[in-house]
Amino acid sequence: MARPDWYRLDNIGRFYSAQAGHQGQTVFRFSADMAAEVNPFALQVALNRTVARYPGFNVSLRTGMFWHYLEPSGIVPKVHEENLPICFPLHAGPHSLLFRVSFFRTRINLEVSHIIADGRGAKRFFQELLRFYVGELEGRDGQEAAWNPEPTDTIADRTEDSFRRHYDPDAAESAPAQRAYKLPGARNRLDPLYMEYHLPASQVVDWAHSLDVSVTALVIAAIICAIRATMSPGKHDCPIRMDVPVDLRQFFDSTTMRNFFGLAFVSYLPGQHDEPFEAVAAEVQRQILATCTADAIKGRMNRMVSLERNPLLRWAPVFLKDAGLEGITRLSALEVTTSVSSLGRIRLAAEVEPHVRSISLLTASTGLNFTICTFGDDLCIGISTTLVRPDAVRHLCRLFSARGIHGTIDSNLDARGVVRRLREARFDGGLRDVRDDAASRFMVGGSSAVKEASEPLANDSSGHGCAERGDLHAELS
Repeated sequence: MARPDWYRLDNIGRFYSAQAGHQGQTVFRFSADMAAEVNPFALQVALNRTVARYPGFNVSLRTGMFWHYLEPSGIVPKVHEENLPICFPLHAGPHSLLFRVSFFRTRINLEVSHIIADGRGAKRFFQELLRFYVGELEGRDGQEAAWNPEPTDTIADRTEDSFRRHYDPDAAESAPAQRAYKLPGARNRLDPLYMEYHLPASQVVDWAHSLDVSVTALVIAAIICAIRATMSPGKHDCPIRMDVPVDLRQFFDSTTMRNFFGLAFVSYLPGQHDEPFEAVAAEVQRQILATCTADAIKGRMNRMVSLERNPLLRWAPVFLKDAGLEGITRLSALEVTTSVSSLGRIRLAAEVEPHVRSISLLTASTGLNFTICTFGDDLCIGISTTLVRPDAVRHLCRLFSARGIHGTIDSNLDARGVVRRLREARFDGGLRDVRDDAASRFMVGGSSAVKEASEPLANDSSGHGCAERGDLHAELS
């Protein structure tokens, strides 16, 4: 089948394209910590094969009179040793690729602009990249069929605008503006803090089952309680409101790898008396079941598409569209406290899994964002924040530790940077032991691990980032 000369942006991609060229572009990142150091040649071969299978990723953002659009790029993507900050902006001009693949020591990273794909689409690309990589290491020719293929999966299926195909103007719902608690404090937008909070998945699942809630509901409830613990008493009448992306493919016939998700919302009013965690988790589960129905999600999806199709916006020049879409995005951000995105369990081909130790997911942030994914017995909560004092993170860790579920945090900052952030966030009251350990595994920028437990950390935590190299081990009470 012939490949198209250009692609329309999907509904979500059009909103994100308004960020093009700005520092605050929405980029998300998959990382796999491999069992052995990365072979750059094998990774390049794997990337070539993956792009050949999924050409919709190898595109550049171009600008017309009325809309941005995507054009196949003549650039051959190259893997490179990591040398940029996490989730660094991808669009820098009309020929910029909107994804990148990097590596450092044992870690493989895929960073993708939200202009071209959502989490599920990028996950599928990443799964195939890892499969081709392991196949190259083991001497396979890489020509086998795609792992877990969709029944009628063609290039057209993978690159379609499913918003456009499934839009129903009669099903669009209106949504009144909602107020939400806003996280206070100074922000460092030029040097965000990225953390991976690794927990034993089996223990988290057991806790969720004991409360008769999903793992996603449990983590959201934990985040709500962590934020509640940082709120001043005078703010307890303001709801903590978070958006939760929901994959629309489960409601529609679609195998697209582009953006195709809707938003559900969870809102919790703290009140003057703190409810027990069990009650918060039950309420979160109730709201998720109520707001993640097909009808509710479809209504919100059609409302987003109807905004894009507004005649005043549709026929406006592209620079006015960008300003309007960016304004809508900023107003929408005022209605949420934070975002929580869950990709659930990530599965790899059987021959690949022994080569991978853990998988993590992070996203760019202008405030505080959380991502959740599970691989094997590792549940990773990705934390991205521009807040100088991420107090809610400390309370989140302590909540799991109080339950006897101990984990580690890997950070993009080096030892001195972590100590500075910990002190600014008033972590230093519980900081007992800080020591350099050059034997630890780390990526560019070193590793920093924070563990809320009674025993010292093992010397095998892995980090990521791009500051000075170093390692910090800390123990919090």
